[in-house]
Amino acid sequence: MHKSTCQQIYFLFGRETTGLPRAFAQARAEQCLRIPQSEHIRSLNLSNAAAIVLYEALRQQSFPSLT
Repeated sequence: MHKSTCQQIYFLFGRETTGLPRAFAQARAEQCLRIPQSEHIRSLNLSNAAAIVLYEALRQQSFPSLT
């Protein structure tokens, strides 16, 4: 019997202006990530941020037809 090595992954996006609540992010610091951006940019549009994260997650899983 083949044991599944899949794990569930969830993405939670914060507000465009404030991000995730500070206490939430600090409690999960090892699981949080940031999208690098120029210091001259205040924030990314939420849909753009979601697209970047989902694309990278699919790329790392070798999702077919991505390239």
